[in-house]
Amino acid sequence: MADLTRKEVIMILATTTNARLAGVDLSGLDLSSLNFAGADLIRANLSGANLSNAYMRGAHIEDANLERTLLINVNLKEASLKGSNLKGADLTNANLTDANLFGADLSGAKMAGAKGVVR
Repeated sequence: MADLTRKEVIMILATTTNARLAGVDLSGLDLSSLNFAGADLIRANLSGANLSNAYMRGAHIEDANLERTLLINVNLKEASLKGSNLKGADLTNANLTDANLFGADLSGAKMAGAKGVVR
């Protein structure tokens, strides 16, 4: 069960620049189409969440759990996902331009149509 509701996350994002959501459990939530630009999601649990069409440019998502997360059409340009668990995640059509995936586990991840330089 998630620590926060979608409504609470929307309020945080609407009132805070570079929202601090480190270590928060957001598993299973529908967070589609939200703006997480520059957000701190380090060690957050996003497993099974729907982040499709989210704007996550420059977000810090290191050591996070994104197992089976929907990241369809998500903008992860310049985001850092170092050491994150992306097993079985769906990154179809994701923008990964200059994203940092060093040490990330992409086992079974769907990457069809994903674009950008991944380092």
